[in-house]
Amino acid sequence: MRHLLVASANETLLEELRAAAPPSVTLLSEPGDVDAVLERLSRSSRMDAVLTDVEAVVLAVRAEIPGDFPVVLARPGVSAGELLEEIDRFLGDG
Repeated sequence: MRHLLVASANETLLEELRAAAPPSVTLLSEPGDVDAVLERLSRSSRMDAVLTDVEAVVLAVRAEIPGDFPVVLARPGVSAGELLEEIDRFLGDG
């Protein structure tokens, strides 16, 4: 079971990820607010990665969490399936 935090105010991104994700992936949603994302991560030891469309979230997570915690920036034109594959590569599954 994989737990991904989706940090975005874009409901379309979340729905596309839900449609593309296999049953072994649990998606948790948080607005694209830096403080809310960092708070959620501090309360959850089960989060495997963060996927966001907010560059400030990427920078904050990389600054606050030691090591190589996977955080992926959703970019225009990149499909939900491609984003999930990118996370798989970060986690060593692809």
